[in-house]
Amino acid sequence: MTTETIIVVDDHPVFRDGLSALIGRRLPLATVVASDTLEDALATARRGTKPPSMFLLDLFFSRHSIMETLPALRQEFRQSSIVIISMTDELATVDAAMACGINGFINKAVSPEAMIEAIEAVRNGDVVLLLPDGAGGKAEVKPVTLTDRQSAVLMLIAEGKSNKEIGIELGISPFTVRIHVSALFRSLGVASRAAAVAKGAAEGLLVTR
Repeated sequence: MTTETIIVVDDHPVFRDGLSALIGRRLPLATVVASDTLEDALATARRGTKPPSMFLLDLFFSRHSIMETLPALRQEFRQSSIVIISMTDELATVDAAMACGINGFINKAVSPEAMIEAIEAVRNGDVVLLLPDGAGGKAEVKPVTLTDRQSAVLMLIAEGKSNKEIGIELGISPFTVRIHVSALFRSLGVASRAAAVAKGAAEGLLVTR
């Protein structure tokens, strides 16, 4: 019995078909719908009796960014997870996308296994940021240091709070929380909230209150 619909949108057929097949093998009960344009994908999503569980989107189509479309997509499909899967590793672009309220950003250069694990983490409620080693010009390993805001966000994540709850606690919007979460992930070199808590504990970065 089909339990969910996952929409894959990418104008590169090899990647689109490969990702669709990968998801189909890992999630055999899911219906995977592949499209080469966002417009066709949205038409499919709107025809359904319930919203798709997830959109997996490239950020660029014929060199045109869909960044400006993300806030409206987030607003229309509040119950759907939205994940960008893109070749870009420019940190300003990643942060801008996360600030639109998406649930994850995955770079296409990561391994297929890492990619599908990140997708599953989003399905389980995580916010995921997965970039290849060395992304954004980071060339050397340094001791992990966090800003005061990142430390506060890490503590609240460890307490199991959602982005909305963190925003209320810190007096900032959920979108701003996403920016801090993505920056926290980069600082710790992790891709999920659970990994951030584990790394923070291992590095002695978790403070109690």
